[in-house]
Amino acid sequence: MARFGEHRKTTVKAKEDLSAKQYCAIAFDDGKLAANGAEACGLIINKPKINEHATIGFDGEMKFRAGGAVAATKAMTINGSGTCTAAGSGDYIIGRNGNAAVTSGSIGTGFFDFKRPTYAAESSYAW
Repeated sequence: MARFGEHRKTTVKAKEDLSAKQYCAIAFDDGKLAANGAEACGLIINKPKINEHATIGFDGEMKFRAGGAVAATKAMTINGSGTCTAAGSGDYIIGRNGNAAVTSGSIGTGFFDFKRPTYAAESSYAW
């Protein structure tokens, strides 16, 4: 079962309806869903509508929505739909999946640091 652990959070004004996007990533600059790991600033914890404040977690143990299968303990990035997917070469790593593998569309637990995304320049990287 996915869970929250200790994490840091803040708020960002939602510039689109994100009420169905709980646990997806948001971009800080425009308040819309993030399209990649470089622009993502955190995961949406609540269900904000347009012009409401989105509570976002940006560091620590949090729930995430998977946009593809992610094996246990593997590095993750953000895809074009604002969901977490397995990171590969050329992606910005924003976190690591927890102890259980997840499938597309499911909710998992991960360990995140959106303050310093790591660029994966090659397929063998460490986070």
